[in-house]
Amino acid sequence: MDNIDTDKGLNDFLPIQDWFNEMHAKNTSQKVRAVFKNKGNSGIPLTINVPYGYKKDPLDKTKWIIDEPAAEIVRKIYDLCIQGYGTHQICNILKKEKIPTPKEYKAIHGLCNYHISEVKYCWQDRSIYDILFRQEYIGDTVNFKGTTKSFKDKSKIYFPKEQWKIFKNTHEPIIDKETWDTVQRIRENRQRPTKIGKTNIFSGHLFCKDCGSKLYYCTSRSYTENKHFYRCSKYKNTSSKSCTSHTIREHILKELVLENIKQVLSYIRSYEDLFIKQKLETSLEEQKKIDSINKKLLSQYEKRIKDIDNLIQHIYEDNISGKITDERFNTLSLSYEKEQKELKIKVKELDNKLDTTKQQQLDLTSFVSKVKQYTEISELTPEIINELISKIYVYQSEKVNGKPTQQIDIYYNGIGIINIPLNEYELENAFQESIKKIKTA
Repeated sequence: MDNIDTDKGLNDFLPIQDWFNEMHAKNTSQKVRAVFKNKGNSGIPLTINVPYGYKKDPLDKTKWIIDEPAAEIVRKIYDLCIQGYGTHQICNILKKEKIPTPKEYKAIHGLCNYHISEVKYCWQDRSIYDILFRQEYIGDTVNFKGTTKSFKDKSKIYFPKEQWKIFKNTHEPIIDKETWDTVQRIRENRQRPTKIGKTNIFSGHLFCKDCGSKLYYCTSRSYTENKHFYRCSKYKNTSSKSCTSHTIREHILKELVLENIKQVLSYIRSYEDLFIKQKLETSLEEQKKIDSINKKLLSQYEKRIKDIDNLIQHIYEDNISGKITDERFNTLSLSYEKEQKELKIKVKELDNKLDTTKQQQLDLTSFVSKVKQYTEISELTPEIINELISKIYVYQSEKVNGKPTQQIDIYYNGIGIINIPLNEYELENAFQESIKKIKTA
């Protein structure tokens, strides 16, 4: 368009012209980024490719609706993960069942123009990994996960999760929040099978009572089935032996956990209303103590935030009047602003903690619903452990009256430790006490 021909000689204004063109491109890029920023801050999804399991609403392209056939596969993937399968194993299961990959599915239904390989149903570990970690599946919109370096360099930059902009409940969820949280915990603490092919069904659940470290699964080909054991990772990895072994045999741990789960299931089935009432009362008492501490902290933080506003105003006036230098003013103001920003984050966290009663009731109801799904448990499986148990603390074994004994604390999901009355007499007393409280209420 500018009739530039190097054979005829270069135009003296060409460098200036190129500079103006580059500035125009830069300015356009800044405007486009500003539009995307406003769009993202308003809660509209910025991703071009809708997650597998969703499709765009024909009536509003900024909204997502569930694509049921694909959503069913997403639910299946989450269920398989809870059952203890890894990403590679899930890939093999989907391939064996001849389930189309996300790209194949979109191409079949005309949702994209992807080139499909001749090799079909070839699921990749990365695809499963992404599906298991996408927060959009619980109904949230997640924006600003990353960006490009500049209008010249399109290399991708990924932001840490703290910088993401998350909008809650913007579309219908495919996966419930509790299932998603369970899967995140499983994936975070995922362990590979041992060299002899044994899998740790307690992966991510076992912790040392004294130091809080994870317990390692110790196996060997020379061990018989009742000799595999767990041991505190801090004891194993530190030469100073800063913690004791906290060793517990696998078969003993399974028996203890299975027996406790059976007792819990039996107790809840027989005394469901009593269990919920007692647990809520206990939780409320504990929550009142925590709330009292949090309210004091909240009051202190809010007072300090107001004090900082006054301090900034004072140093500004001192700077204008010449009492302090510009350099000193900048140092103090930056320090105060940083402190105030950190305090505002803490205030927000405390506000969220002060509103937990409703969530406790939901957790209890959800846990009781899960318990009702199990009629009889004869053997522990990864699915049962992941569904019901959040963590298990193992104590150091000790001798009582010459006999070795070992205690474990089992924390159930959203519930904590469940103390079960030991006999019918205690159960009857507990039931009568609850009746008296109801009558006097």
